[in-house]
Amino acid sequence: MSMSKTKVLIAGAGPTGLTLALWLTRLGVPVRIFDKAAAPGETSRALAVQARTLEFHRQIGIVDDVLAAGVRLERLTLHTPAGVAARLPLSDFGRGISLYSFAFALPQDIHERVLITHLERAGVEVERGTELVAFQDKGEAVIATLSRDGRPETVSAAYLAGCDGARSAVRHGLNIGFPGGTYEQSFYVADVKGSGEITPNGMDTTISSYG
Repeated sequence: MSMSKTKVLIAGAGPTGLTLALWLTRLGVPVRIFDKAAAPGETSRALAVQARTLEFHRQIGIVDDVLAAGVRLERLTLHTPAGVAARLPLSDFGRGISLYSFAFALPQDIHERVLITHLERAGVEVERGTELVAFQDKGEAVIATLSRDGRPETVSAAYLAGCDGARSAVRHGLNIGFPGGTYEQSFYVADVKGSGEITPNGMDTTISSYG
């Protein structure tokens, strides 16, 4: 079996892996990025994008496209059966701290598509349907075995980056735990079409609580 080489091999093409690939590519570092999923995600999953993330996106020149794809949240309104419990302004709560001093929402699937577009423009494509089978740290290199459509491939890389989520094959291979706990409350995420007050610069988000 022939062995291919790269500087950095990135497992996982979610926002973390894609952003890492973009940064390294901008710095002239050869990368390969793969994901076992056959296609990018199609649901919102994570919504919030922090100001620090936007600052990093600005440094690699993609922040305008990211901002254009999302929504600035103007305020948060909490309702109870008795009526409005509180209104929290979100449009400028970080003034003086960041250029992006507002709450910002961008569904993860859309975020990923923006990152993928920029990565492809830089000449790097996500290798889909590809899974990390095993790897060994040889000191001077990491030797990884990948499987794509049942066909194995051996890759030698200076670094293997585990960006493959909570059930990370990289983390499992290194016997690194995933500390944390679970919330007592139940949370639901739904992609819905709704109506409400839309401002010129963003959206008024309403949260109803009946607990």
